[in-house]
Amino acid sequence: MKTFLEKFSLLSLSLMLVSTLSPSTALPQMITTFHQQGYAASQVEFLFSLSSFAILAMLLLNPIIERLISERLSIILGLLLIAFGGSMPVLLQSYSLVVVSRVLLGIGIGFINSRAISIISETYAGREQAQMLGLRGSFEIIGNALLTMIVGFLVVLGWSWTFSVYLFALPILVFYLLFAPKTKVEAKDTPKESRAKFTKADILYIVGLSLLAGFVININSANSLRIPVIVDQLHLGSPRQASLILSGMMLMGILSGICFEALLVRFNKNLITVSLLPFALGLFLLGFAHNLWVMLIGAMLSGFWYSIVVTSVFSNVSTKISPQLIGNATTLVLLFCNLGGASAAFTLNLFSKVNPQPGFAFVIYAIISLVISFGLVFKTRFLTKK
Repeated sequence: MKTFLEKFSLLSLSLMLVSTLSPSTALPQMITTFHQQGYAASQVEFLFSLSSFAILAMLLLNPIIERLISERLSIILGLLLIAFGGSMPVLLQSYSLVVVSRVLLGIGIGFINSRAISIISETYAGREQAQMLGLRGSFEIIGNALLTMIVGFLVVLGWSWTFSVYLFALPILVFYLLFAPKTKVEAKDTPKESRAKFTKADILYIVGLSLLAGFVININSANSLRIPVIVDQLHLGSPRQASLILSGMMLMGILSGICFEALLVRFNKNLITVSLLPFALGLFLLGFAHNLWVMLIGAMLSGFWYSIVVTSVFSNVSTKISPQLIGNATTLVLLFCNLGGASAAFTLNLFSKVNPQPGFAFVIYAIISLVISFGLVFKTRFLTKK
């Protein structure tokens, strides 16, 4: 487990975990195509959220699946479903079959989602754990950014070709089969007979972290769905330029993974509180952007600090929850994460009914982020007694 190749093989599993929105640059083209078939724009946006519901279902079923098949087989099945299920629209473009494709993609990601995180949390400790969690978050962003950038070039061939990016799961599978450890990684010093249970304080703490993670992931998913639409509706640029903005947003997540350990040392328990302030600033810039440069700066700010918040959540789970319960706690957080991603299209549709301006949602998101940050400051200074 401590060799470079073994570490990389585990980290590489995260490359496809947040790829459900990678083809979103093709959303305007898809809306045009499916509008001719009688489908509304909101129904097309829903296709990108559909995978998150499938992931959510798989997370609920994981305790049963873990008893039926091995961890290694789960990961193999997951990567195969991502590759072949996710790429179905390349050959089959009817709405109903795209629905099937998105469900299969979500099931594939659900097979490996919690395992890719809990393996690291259970295997490493201290600074090494913080480094690996930061790198794992960076690998998610690297995968999504790379796929989104490739989509920007494929979209000129037609929207269906953008879904071919999911075939990248095949080389990841080959690498995993060659270098990953062949035995299931167990949490260190965790006896199988352990009867550890969550306390009420644990439950409240995990639910709070889960809600926060779901909220920021809802925002990040909304960014991926709405930025290409804003660029198109306001005539700010081309689909490829929208793709580059999304890639810039995601690439900042790589930098955040590298910086996470240093930021954690500097701000410690206040890192989430501090991160929400520049995160809100980035959202305000997106909400009021009227040119590509302002939109790029806003996207990069929100992308960097979004990743810091999510990584902080998993780091807090790893350090403050009993090792025997980390797997269950991680699954609960992931449930809310995927619920946040799945609800992004619905949230945007709701905001559009209140105010049709495409940037309105970002302003509301920014205000809520500030409220949460100030609420955490109040709790830390006035309610927490030590």
